[in-house]
Amino acid sequence: MLEKVSVLMPYKPDYGVRDNLFKWVQSFYKNMMPEVEICIGECNSELFNRSQAINNAAKIATRDVFAIIDTDVVYDPQVLINAVQLLDEHAWVIPYNKILDLSQFSTEALLGTDAQWPLPFNVEFKDRFELKDHKPVGAFAVLSRANFNLVGGFDERFAGWGREDNAFRDAMNTLCGPYRRINKYDLYHLWHPRTEAKGNPNFENNHKLYKEYAKRRGNADEMRKWIKARRQSGS
Repeated sequence: MLEKVSVLMPYKPDYGVRDNLFKWVQSFYKNMMPEVEICIGECNSELFNRSQAINNAAKIATRDVFAIIDTDVVYDPQVLINAVQLLDEHAWVIPYNKILDLSQFSTEALLGTDAQWPLPFNVEFKDRFELKDHKPVGAFAVLSRANFNLVGGFDERFAGWGREDNAFRDAMNTLCGPYRRINKYDLYHLWHPRTEAKGNPNFENNHKLYKEYAKRRGNADEMRKWIKARRQSGS
């Protein structure tokens, strides 16, 4: 099953904490899911462009199923198997219920262990969206290569963090069909110093751009025209 999967991982080195996390996560895949193809996409801009990094990872992928996942999360490997199976009936899959942010203490302790599942001890965490009335769509998505290409991948005009996942969600739901969420599993997000989306100097531009997607949400013809124009402009 997993031999069908290219894991697309957006990445920019920080020569510090995030790089150490990524090394451990890479070991996690090597130990627990050696069948998958790991595709690391980097961006070439000073401000991290997650959309560009994902698209760059897709360009080197060779398989028909894409798992788009951040470089600082781990999960039960059964999650990915179940998500791939659901693609027979659903356009795409968000294969988790909650994002659980591990404490600094638990993260640093994990980095001193072999990367494996189940995690070797009970970790300390906080539910990132516990006090909010919506569920996230970022961090992890599973879909076919064909559907990724149909929506033109991610819009690289979303510079820095913020709104790129929402735009991709609206494009996918409109042109390919609604996602299926798997509520059985959670993601474990490793601790690192946080960079909030609203701290992104380009956040307001990202928000204005997202409104263009929101206006076309549910209208396949208009969404298709919007994406075609974007691709013709090279974005």
